[in-house]
Amino acid sequence: MKIIQAINSMIENQSKITNVIQTKEEMFFVYNDKYKWSISESPNEQNEIFLHLYPDKNMSIEELSQVQDWQAHNFVTYKVSDFKTQEAFETFNELYQIVKSKIYGVDDLLDEIISGF
Repeated sequence: MKIIQAINSMIENQSKITNVIQTKEEMFFVYNDKYKWSISESPNEQNEIFLHLYPDKNMSIEELSQVQDWQAHNFVTYKVSDFKTQEAFETFNELYQIVKSKIYGVDDLLDEIISGF
């Protein structure tokens, strides 16, 4: 399961998650200044998280976050229910929480608290 390994790598190197943009449905982000992703929870299914990878190098994360018609765009979707393991749910959920915390600047706030400033 390469995607679980990739998610774990993003979790371990969460400082490389940048440019987080929240829309009504999902949170878009860039990993390692190169890879464009978005992550969302299903409003209809409990514990369902979707992770989308956007391979198009010509669009910025800002442009992707404004797309209304996805039929003309390439992306790969991974979802927790495809894996059916507790480990997969925990991995997807941890990444979701990390990305969400970056929107609100929680990382910086917690770093300040930890460092004593």
